[in-house]
Amino acid sequence: MLPLLLAALLLQPAPEAPGPGAPPAPPRDAPVRSARKAPTAPPALPAPPAPAASGQGALAGDWPAKPSGKTVSLDDTVALDDALQEIAKVAGWNVVLNTGRTGNVQLVLKLRRVPVEDALRSALAGTGLQATRHGDTVVVAPALRAEPRPTLSGLERPSGKKFTGEFHEEDVGSALQEIANAAGLSIVFPPGVDGEVTAVFNGTPVEDALRAVLAQADLTAELQGSVLMVRPQAAPFPGISRDLGRVARKATREAERSGKGNDRVSNGDITIRAGEQVRDVVALRGDVRLEPGASARDVVAILGSVTMGAGSRVREATAIVGDVEVGPGAEVEKDVTSVGGHVRPDPSAEIGGEQTSVGLPEASGLGAIVGSSLLSGHGASPIWLFAQALAKFALYFALGLLLVALFPRRVDGVAASMVASPVKSILTGLLGLVAVPLLCLLLVVTVIGIPLVAVVALLALAAGVLGFTALSFHVGRSLPVGATRNTWVLQLAVGTAIVVVLTQIPFVGTLAWIAAALLTFGAAIRSRFGQQAPPILPTTAVPPAPAAQ
Repeated sequence: MLPLLLAALLLQPAPEAPGPGAPPAPPRDAPVRSARKAPTAPPALPAPPAPAASGQGALAGDWPAKPSGKTVSLDDTVALDDALQEIAKVAGWNVVLNTGRTGNVQLVLKLRRVPVEDALRSALAGTGLQATRHGDTVVVAPALRAEPRPTLSGLERPSGKKFTGEFHEEDVGSALQEIANAAGLSIVFPPGVDGEVTAVFNGTPVEDALRAVLAQADLTAELQGSVLMVRPQAAPFPGISRDLGRVARKATREAERSGKGNDRVSNGDITIRAGEQVRDVVALRGDVRLEPGASARDVVAILGSVTMGAGSRVREATAIVGDVEVGPGAEVEKDVTSVGGHVRPDPSAEIGGEQTSVGLPEASGLGAIVGSSLLSGHGASPIWLFAQALAKFALYFALGLLLVALFPRRVDGVAASMVASPVKSILTGLLGLVAVPLLCLLLVVTVIGIPLVAVVALLALAAGVLGFTALSFHVGRSLPVGATRNTWVLQLAVGTAIVVVLTQIPFVGTLAWIAAALLTFGAAIRSRFGQQAPPILPTTAVPPAPAAQ
């Protein structure tokens, strides 16, 4: 038995040496434990999806799955349209650009041997544009918008309930809450819901009433159970907030209601009706009348007056050779100016700026030059005609004395120009009388030049008075009047009387007045108000005195 046991021990294989990382073998006398399954490693977490490249959705249409292999290098600051054209040129595409103002956006490009498809995605990233390919043609245009959510969802089946009510500039939230109460629904509003609505409902289904009010306020609503959830609609374009669109629409509606953008320019009288609102008003040889409650921006009457009714409102009012009358409760935001007239405000009127009245002596005489009642010559008694002629003589003689005493050289200069070139003076006067109203109109249209209208009118009046004085003085000096110390006063008086009497003759006086107006006005312009020296008359040399015998 003993030999058999020894043989078994000798034949048993030797245990393998443990590896360097294996645990040591337990001692032989250690109790045997039940084998346990080695713990398995936890499963690896799935890798997060790679983020989509910026501009990945910028390509649509028939783009091949495999890139073309062409590359482009750009190192410059260019507009988006220029960059797209350069990329298309390198890639060999035909390109159609419908980019609008976005095409002018400046891009700073630092691309070096980038695939043309990636360069196109990079250029379009963040612009809201999309490149759609059909064959070899690429169309770049704004990306199509997703279909908007329905205004009202969850109430497709009519409830049979009606709503009757009237809203006049009512808060949108209050109007929706009143309709929801009629429908027996609770309602929840998001923050920032504002706006007003004006509507009249008469037995309208509550669903239709809700849709109408929600559409006016750019809102949507969804029924969840018995609660109506109100949300703002998505912005129509990326980067433009809904509030900005609402403000723009409100400003447009107010502008349409106010009627702004209407200008009135007429050769004659202009009347602004009660409640009407216009912008600039210009009347040539006519009056401007604002009825009570009318309003305008800038009002100008050339050779006419401005009359503002009770409660009317303007920004500025100007009358050339006319008056400005501001009625009870009327308001002028800035200045009121009258050249050749008067400013007559009511005690209850409001004028925010200055009141300026530039009085012109016998301003009606200037109006007569361009076509007032002096040219008609009818219908007056001999006494009235004599009184009118006497008044004109006194006025023109007084002005002539002043001018000859202060500016004798200028009066001589105008007279010399008148005698030397009468035809040229008449033509210049005709052009001047046509140019002055046109110049005034241009200054009024520019708005900034309105203050210069008064300066032009004063210069025209000064040219007329200076020319009339030169004509009268020249006529008086042509008569054989004895030389005395004050001969020039007598010459001026006689010449003025002759000119005034000629202009009072029916028909002939009208023609004489027109000719004199053109001649004197043109001579004053040609001589630059008498600044040019009169031509020197030729003289004969005095013969030497005979020698004494």
